[in-house]
Amino acid sequence: MITRYRFDEIADIFTGIRVKRYQKGLTVTQPVLKKTYDDSPRYEIDFVNVSEDINPKFYSRKNDIVILLAGSTVSKLEEDGIIIPMYYAVVRVKEGFDVDFIFHLLKTDIFPRELHKIEEGTTLKIIKTTHLKEITLPVPDYETQVKYGRLFKLMDQRILLNLELIELERTNEKVIMKNLLEEMGE
Repeated sequence: MITRYRFDEIADIFTGIRVKRYQKGLTVTQPVLKKTYDDSPRYEIDFVNVSEDINPKFYSRKNDIVILLAGSTVSKLEEDGIIIPMYYAVVRVKEGFDVDFIFHLLKTDIFPRELHKIEEGTTLKIIKTTHLKEITLPVPDYETQVKYGRLFKLMDQRILLNLELIELERTNEKVIMKNLLEEMGE
């Protein structure tokens, strides 16, 4: 059975931190989320000098979902301790919901359709976290979430392995061509 939940019933949702406010006085070097990518678990970080006084809630936790507020790219962070800047919404899935299922639900056509209803701006679409919390999402019972969440996670792992294989094959092509040309005296 599927039930519609408001997003804030599924997860704690808040905006990241304005990093520049914490770059005065005594600072330490910390990783800060720089960029996430559509349909990829990859993300980029910068190392920035910031104050040690940053609230711990703004540091990533394993399995945090982040949504780019200008563009709606959805990513899942697999490591702790990355500072999440203000142009991301942080989604921390609550007990009783499966993180992998919710992450994949946010990557479906359902989520962008709901976002389209709340985006503001004409040229650059901006999502406000207050509106994000009000989105309703269809969610099955917990056991179904876990079952499909595992399936989706395995599929993502297989996709990653296939992408790595493609990169290795491209590298092999270049090495073979280079060796062939060297043998021919070019």
